[in-house]
Amino acid sequence: MIKILDQEKLVRIFNVISWLDNKRWNPENLQNYVNFFRDDLTNCEKVLTHWICYITDRRTPFEQVWDKGGSVFSEMVYEYSRSQLSSQQILTKYYESYTTKDEVHYRFKSPTRKGITFASRYVTVDFEAIKQTLEILDNQTYKRNIVSFIVDALQKVGTEQDILLRVACALHLLSYQLNRNRADSANILQILKNQNKFNNKLDKFKRYSTDDKKRLWCCIRDYKKGLFYKIIINGIKEVCNNNDYLAVSNIWSQLPMHLIELPGDVWNNNPLTRNNLFENVIDLNSIPRSWEMPKIIRNLFDSYKDNKEIHNFYPEQFDITFDFVPRMCTKKLCNVCPLGPKGAELVCIPTEEKLCPVALISCGYITKCCGRENRCLIKENIGKGICKGAL
Repeated sequence: MIKILDQEKLVRIFNVISWLDNKRWNPENLQNYVNFFRDDLTNCEKVLTHWICYITDRRTPFEQVWDKGGSVFSEMVYEYSRSQLSSQQILTKYYESYTTKDEVHYRFKSPTRKGITFASRYVTVDFEAIKQTLEILDNQTYKRNIVSFIVDALQKVGTEQDILLRVACALHLLSYQLNRNRADSANILQILKNQNKFNNKLDKFKRYSTDDKKRLWCCIRDYKKGLFYKIIINGIKEVCNNNDYLAVSNIWSQLPMHLIELPGDVWNNNPLTRNNLFENVIDLNSIPRSWEMPKIIRNLFDSYKDNKEIHNFYPEQFDITFDFVPRMCTKKLCNVCPLGPKGAELVCIPTEEKLCPVALISCGYITKCCGRENRCLIKENIGKGICKGAL
């Protein structure tokens, strides 16, 4: 266990992060970021497009993944879910090699729209993951539908507390459990269809749920929060009869948020930010060197999750660092940081019907100010002086 030096400050950090995360998922701040190639995709097709885009989201500019990738993959998914072509035939149409200066490269392409292509940084491995995904979903149980796959995982026997982890494990097997970077669909299907084999994988998954699973947890987070929550609920309605829809959608809605792991990335693992934030809060020397931020935050949360002073915080909310760190920490804007030496006092000017300047400056989140009369944790300056980055 990590040694806590100042419990009161740790609680304050959790509450500031939770406050910012609530602003991130405020309806005013949400917009569709996937460039679907047409408007009439089903909800299930939108979910599968989103899932495949995240497969390719590694060290590739965000805009390319969701603009170019979203356009190509949504067309591929549209044809995959509606045609009689095999998975291999579909992939052959949407994946090609090309040569430049005697070097062979690979990319995904639209077969109907000239010049619409997308190549992720690890395109050959991503191809294998996408191939495995499509081949497994081709099974009669799933009917080429990722929402049917999720519903099947939700309805498997298990305890109430591990439902979300069972779904996460099944989704990890679907796309990311490759055999030496090659698709291994037949073997994965055997695991998914055999309860004992799946339980063995689940036990291992639980032990390593924070390790190298950023894209998996990003997807599950999106399916529980924001626009894609509505899309997946509507997708459940597309694949279930009325009675099953009410039961399954209710299960999905009530899955505990605290079981979602923090997606690890360069922003929340930035050692300068991490050490400055927690310098006088935890004993940094008590953190095992192999632990990255997802495991650190999970450990800290498990120590204080029953503390009534924590306002609905859970580990995934630390993903606001994706927006916070490049705007604040890398630019050293400590004097206007809600966790800095002056807290929010130079920025927070409560004005009802105006935008909240703290959320806007620190993370780029658009949300209305709560006004002078309503209680606001940031207005009360609970984060003031915690981070030592300015010293």
